[in-house]
Amino acid sequence: MDPLEARNLMPVVDHYIHMNHAGVCALSKRSQAAIEQVAEAAVNRPYRAGWSQEEADRVRQLVAELISATPEGIALTRSTAHGVSLLAQGLDWKAGDNVVGAQWEYPANVYPWMALAADGVEYRQVKPAGGRILPEAVFSLVDARTRVVALSHVEFWNGFRVDIDDIGAECRRRGIVFAVDVMQSVGALRVDVSHMPIDFCAAGAGKWLLGPPGIGFCYFSSHLLDRVRPRVVGVMSVAAHDQYFDLDLTYAPSARRFEESVTSLLNTAAFGAALELLLEVGPEVIENRVLDMSARLAGRLAEGGYELIEPWPRSRAESSGIVSFRKPGASHQEVLRDLTAAHVVARTHRDFVRLSPHFYNTEEEIDRVLDVLAVESVAR
Repeated sequence: MDPLEARNLMPVVDHYIHMNHAGVCALSKRSQAAIEQVAEAAVNRPYRAGWSQEEADRVRQLVAELISATPEGIALTRSTAHGVSLLAQGLDWKAGDNVVGAQWEYPANVYPWMALAADGVEYRQVKPAGGRILPEAVFSLVDARTRVVALSHVEFWNGFRVDIDDIGAECRRRGIVFAVDVMQSVGALRVDVSHMPIDFCAAGAGKWLLGPPGIGFCYFSSHLLDRVRPRVVGVMSVAAHDQYFDLDLTYAPSARRFEESVTSLLNTAAFGAALELLLEVGPEVIENRVLDMSARLAGRLAEGGYELIEPWPRSRAESSGIVSFRKPGASHQEVLRDLTAAHVVARTHRDFVRLSPHFYNTEEEIDRVLDVLAVESVAR
C-alpha cells in the first residue's frame, strides 16, 4: 500500500497535523472498524468460546511478522513496563547481581529494574555523552556480576538511536541478557530480531504501532524463554489451558505462558488492524519516510537557528522519528501554545519541545509546522 493511500485511513489528518507519535498515536479507520465489529458482536450475539484466544493468536502472528520473530516467542502484554517486568521479575537473581541501563531512559525501562533492589540487585546507569549512549560507556559499568543490559532502541527524549548491534554482540560474547525497549522504534523503524543480537524486547501499541493504549507485546529469544519464570500465573499460562478439571501446571511451551488470562478483545482487534496496516505499507518504506520527515524537520530547524537537543548533527543510523528542540527567546510552553493553536499535535519534556512525525505525514505538513514556528524569521 502506498503511504499516501494509507494516509486516507487516518481521520485525524482532516483536523490536525499529528506529530506526537512518540507520545500517543491516533487510530486508523481500520482499527475503529475492528473495535466496532467486536462491540457489535458482543452486544448482539452470544459469546463464542475461543474467540479471544483466536484473536490473540492472530495478533501474535502479526507481531512476529513485523519483527521477524516466531509467534512462539511473542507474549501479549498491557504495556512496555508490563513486558519488562515479566523479564525482571522472572529471572533467578542473586544478591550482588547488577543491571546496567542509562540515565533518562523512559521509566518503563527503569522502575522494573530499580524494584530489584529488594533482592539485592544493583541498577547502574550510563551517563549520555553529548546525548549519545555509547557502547564503551555501557561496558565501563559492566562487570562479572552484570546479568542484564537494559536499554532503549531509541531514547524517548532526544530521539538518539542506540548502537544495538555492537552492544548486543558484546553482551552475547559475555553471556549477558540484552533487553531492549523498542517502544520508540518498532512501527517506525525496522526491528528485525532475526538479525539484531537481542534477547528480549518490549513495546506498547499506543505510539508508533498506531494501536490503542492498554495492549502491547514482548519478545523472548528461544534461549532465554525457559530461563524466565512466570510470576503471575493463570489458566492461559499452562499448556492444557482448556482443561478445567484435570489440572496440570505444565507451562505452555511458548511465551504464551506469560499471559495469565485473556487479553481485551477490543484492544486486540484494534491492535491487529493497526499491525496489518503497517505490514501492508511495509517496514522499509515506513522507516525511510519517517527518517526523511524527521531529517527535513530537524535540518530546517537547525538552519533557522533553533537549538536541537543533542546529539546534533547526527547520522541517519543514529536518527529516528523524534526531533526535540528549543526556540531561542521563547519558552517551551509558548512554543507548544502556538503549535496547539495551529492544530499541530506536539509534546513538551522538561524545557524543550518534541515533534515526532510518522510515515503518513507529508512534506507539506512539515513545512506548515515550520511556518507556525516562524523558522525563517528566526534565521534572519
